[in-house]
Amino acid sequence: MTARLLTVPYRVPYYAQIASPWLATAFFEKRLNPALDPHWGESGAYSLEEYLYWVNRACGAACVKMAVEALGGERLPLIEWARRGVRLGGYLTERRPDGSQAERGWLHSALAELIRGAGFSAEARPLAIRDYVSVIGEGGMIIASVSHEIGTHGPITKRGGHLVLVFGAVLEKNEPLALLLHNPSGRSDALRVNAQIPLERFAAAYTGRGITIRSL
Repeated sequence: MTARLLTVPYRVPYYAQIASPWLATAFFEKRLNPALDPHWGESGAYSLEEYLYWVNRACGAACVKMAVEALGGERLPLIEWARRGVRLGGYLTERRPDGSQAERGWLHSALAELIRGAGFSAEARPLAIRDYVSVIGEGGMIIASVSHEIGTHGPITKRGGHLVLVFGAVLEKNEPLALLLHNPSGRSDALRVNAQIPLERFAAAYTGRGITIRSL
């Protein structure tokens, strides 16, 4: 049986968590200073310092921006979504005993609240990969909690810590072979926009939690 592609019936725009997506490998892998991003001002940051703070943290804001605009909602700059999430208490940090800060990342319930505030349905919940097919088949998207490593060419060594927007699946006999997604920190075009991630690789990176998103 030939595999088929199941996707949502609308265009899903792509936005990265950095202003110059083609520099993802340089920033995240080769440690090029993100202050050299020539387009940082287009992120909506009030200052270079604010932009630099969000370079490694804005995956959740990017996923919200993509989902809201895909459903016809308001167009806001990336960093404005991040600010709104922070105002909801949505980005978590903890102070270690030595006084340093430990990053816990985006709170799924806050991201869902951002999307509901934009006029759409969103629910943060445990989600089996097999459930993705029904969500997508009903015209919905999923913000999935995965390792950033699915956006690289290297092995998967951990789960979670990063967010991607899933809006399609490659199916054979109605079983998913791969998921179609936008990755805010993908290291190459193929791993960034309309990335097809094999099911085994996605499953190795996935925490089992996501945010389902639909029109009302």
